[in-house]
This record gives sequence, C-alpha cells and structure tokens, in this order.
Amino acid sequence: MKMHDVALSGGAHMKVEEAGAGPAMMLLHAGVSERHMWDPQWEWLSHRMRVIRWDWRGFGQTAHVPGPFSYGDDVVRVMDALGISKTWLMGCSFGGSTAVQVALKHPDRVEGLVLVGSGVPGYNAANPPEVEALFAQADAAFNQGEIDRAMALTERLWLVGPKRRPEAVDAGYLARARELLARADRPDNGAVSQDLEFVAVGRLGEIRVPVLVVVGDADVPDIVSAAHYLADNCPEAELHVLHDAAHLPNLERPVAFNAILDDWLTKTVR
Repeated sequence: MKMHDVALSGGAHMKVEEAGAGPAMMLLHAGVSERHMWDPQWEWLSHRMRVIRWDWRGFGQTAHVPGPFSYGDDVVRVMDALGISKTWLMGCSFGGSTAVQVALKHPDRVEGLVLVGSGVPGYNAANPPEVEALFAQADAAFNQGEIDRAMALTERLWLVGPKRRPEAVDAGYLARARELLARADRPDNGAVSQDLEFVAVGRLGEIRVPVLVVVGDADVPDIVSAAHYLADNCPEAELHVLHDAAHLPNLERPVAFNAILDDWLTKTVR
C-alpha cells in the first residue's frame, strides 16, 4: 500500500491511498461515510486492479479550506498527480454523482462507472410524505444544534433505510456504518462546493462506457428512482437491485455486492 499527499485547489491537501496494480479504479465514498466504507472491496480489488481511495474534503482525514472548489475537479487532480490517464470510477451516493460529472466533463479519461446508491446531478424525484418528514426533522435538528437527534435521524434514513427498523438490520453492519458516519463530516471553514451547479439530466446518453448501477431496495425512494433513471438512460448500463440493503449496499451486503461486481468486471475490464 502507498500513501500520496495530493495538492488540491485553494491550498487544500488530501491523503490518497493506493494498492495493487493494473487498470486504475478510484473509489469515491458516500456523504454519510468516509473512504473505509470500501474496506469489503479494497483488498479483493487490489489483487486485480490498481485501486485508489481518499477522504473527500470535509470528511475523515481531509479538512476543508476556504473558497470555491469542485469534488469533480479533485478527482482529476488525483489522476494527474498519480499519472493516471484513464480510470474506472466506483462511487456511492454523492460519490456516484461526482463520477457521473467526471464522465461527462472528461469522457476521454473514464473507462467505466460503478454507481452505487447514486444520485444524478440535477435529477429530483419525490419521496413519500413520511420520508420527507424525516428529512425535515433531521434538517431542523441540525439547524437547532441538536446533533445527537440529527445523527439518529440521519442513521435512520441512510444506514437503516426509511422502510426498516434498526432491530431488523444486521448489528455488525450497523455498528460499522455508525463508526464511519461519526467520522464523515468536518466543518466547512468557508468552503463552497460548485458541484451543485452541474446538471446531468438529459445528458446521460453521452456516457458511452460500461455502467454498473447497484442500489439497495431499502434505500431512500428517490435514490431507488435515480438508479432506474441511470439504467434507463445510460446506453451501456446494467442494473442490480440488492434485497434488504439500504444506502451502503457494498458494506451491508458485501458478498452479494462483490459477486455482482466480479461478474461485471470480468465482462468489461480488458
């Protein structure tokens, strides 16, 4: 394993972890986690590919610095710093949205995408009223400084899934996901992401590389809707829905997830 110190825009720095050899695969974590959410895939993938992961700005070990920035641009910075001309991108949640952005902005630098519980920049689907109520409660708790309540609601929505009860979820997975959630977010220090300005809706047909879409059937409904939107609109997409999994299916159902990924990589990576 190697660790790299990569300089980003605005004077920010990011520790980037690398293992293995072969075609490059960058692992982009979710907004309710950090880079270790990929632990169930890390060692296995490193035996067949050159795998790279890091904590986004404002997550885990990476601090924010003041000023505008783009997570998509940070991906390209890492590629340049590590001498990677083309890469596969595997992203979960907003990591998936960022992968879509990079594929559209830099099509010559992306070999393929694995989109896990991914959003789509500019895509919005309605959640049922009871789910929207949970989001509203979480936002209110954060705004009022009720951090414990806000984290509990975040856990309910994203780690457990709004359709399930905590007692019905594997205890080992939930404990690990909670650890990662606790390390996920850091103060923004005046940093401003420009990624919300990017829109992919209406452009997915431009993604002319293999795309694997994986979503848990217990995920937030608008994420499940986004998965079907991706599968319907990316020309070379393949969709898999994992039963009884929420927003981090690679962490919650690693055996099933890895089997899907292994089969797809065998067909697509040359």
